[in-house]
Amino acid sequence: MLLQILIISVSLSIDALGIGISYHLKGVKITKLSRAIIAMMSVIIMYTSLKIGAFLAAVFPETVIQIIGISILVLIGLTFIRNSIFGDENQIYDFDKSKTIDFWEAFILGIALSADAFSAGIAASAIGIGGSIMPFTVGFMQIAFLSIGGILIDKSQLMKKLNRKVCGVFSGFLLILIAILRTMA
Repeated sequence: MLLQILIISVSLSIDALGIGISYHLKGVKITKLSRAIIAMMSVIIMYTSLKIGAFLAAVFPETVIQIIGISILVLIGLTFIRNSIFGDENQIYDFDKSKTIDFWEAFILGIALSADAFSAGIAASAIGIGGSIMPFTVGFMQIAFLSIGGILIDKSQLMKKLNRKVCGVFSGFLLILIAILRTMA
C-alpha cells in the first residue's frame, strides 16, 4: 500500500515539477513560504477528500465503491493526459507580475495544484488506499517537485525541454496504471 500511496502522491504532484521548471525559466521565484503554503493546501485538500472517501465507503457496498474509485482514477488520468496535450500550459499565477509568488498567489496556486487531489483522494480512500500518511506525502511531493524544477533547470539543458505536457501525460498514465493494478488485486 505504501508504494501505491507514493505513486499517487508523485502522480498528483508531478505537475508541480512542470510549474517549478516553467516559473524558473520565466524568472518567477517561488519562495520557501510560498512552497509551504502550497504544500499545506495540498495536505488539507487531500485529508478532506480521504475522509469523504472513507465516509462513502462506509455508506455504499464495497464493490460499488471500488468500481467508482477505479473509474474516478481512470477519468482523472485521462483528464491529465487530455489537458496536457490540448490545455494551456502557460497559466501564470504571478498576478501582480512581481516575479515572486506571494501569499495569496501561493494560496491560489496551491488550490489549483490540489484540485485533482480532491477527487483522487476520494477515489483512493474508497478503494482502500490512503491513510493518515497520504496527505503528508502529497504535500511533501509538492514542495519537492516545485524545488527540484528550478534546481534541474540550473543544472541541465535537457530539463529545459521537459515541459508540463510531458509531466501531465506521465501523471495520467501513472493514475491509470494504479487503477488497472487495483482491478487485479
